[in-house]
Amino acid sequence: MAEQLARIFGTEEDRVNCPFYFKIGACRNGDQCNRLHNRPTMSQTLLLSHMYPNTPEALALANDEPWDDDMYDRAQQHLEAFYIEVFLELANYGEIEDVVVVDNLCDHLIGNVYVKYYHEEDAERALGKLTGRFYSGKLIQAEYTTVSDFREARCRAFHETRCNRGAYCNFLHIKHIPKAIKRRVVREMYDEHPEYLGSTRSSRKEKKSRKDDDGGERKEKDRDRDRDRGERRERSRGRRREREEEGGGDGGEREPVNMGRQSSEERRAMIASWNAEKEAQGDMIS
Repeated sequence: MAEQLARIFGTEEDRVNCPFYFKIGACRNGDQCNRLHNRPTMSQTLLLSHMYPNTPEALALANDEPWDDDMYDRAQQHLEAFYIEVFLELANYGEIEDVVVVDNLCDHLIGNVYVKYYHEEDAERALGKLTGRFYSGKLIQAEYTTVSDFREARCRAFHETRCNRGAYCNFLHIKHIPKAIKRRVVREMYDEHPEYLGSTRSSRKEKKSRKDDDGGERKEKDRDRDRDRGERRERSRGRRREREEEGGGDGGEREPVNMGRQSSEERRAMIASWNAEKEAQGDMIS
């Protein structure tokens, strides 16, 4: 019996514990769910609910509405500026393994950000420091989450082909962050916090840091963006074919926009400007 319970724990066969809360740390039914939400008292991963302020362009892309390359570039620039700013701020509390921003639009997932630290004590420190803080005019809602493996939490259909449920899927649709951006923030984290470097990793990361110059980083980021743009376009075309009786649209081609290295103050100013434009247009984020 014990083996059977252990095997089905957190799966659809488990009639006691909520499988969605166990896998993604959130449930569409919230506290009204008829299954248990086992909230962890300690974890390496924090959930920052509804923290990412989606732009109108990001909402249109996530919802497979007609878009063009200019819309994609604006949405991607906003996302990358947010990712860099938040990653480096969260790195002040401990060594980060990964940061994930979701693309879903359902009420319990929209704007959610996950941060996974290498050590539980770092996540504990971050939770204490983030409590009571604000971002973009909203109180940060931080809590421990059961998510430990984002590969299990993500929607495989979305990341491998195309999800038929679209942006309202209950598994994570993870926003695309170019590998060059991820490597840059990791380098900056270790540059600003050399105490995070272990003796076994120090020389390897220093060699990697010297090898990657800014020009190569920008080229790789552009290739990464182009690949994501193409995959997103294919998904959008597929969904539009299913809804062809409702009409559709397709955008033109333009060269991707490069973002150079910016200071924290410049990134904050850019995000504040985008948020001000969005509020002026009357766009509200749940």
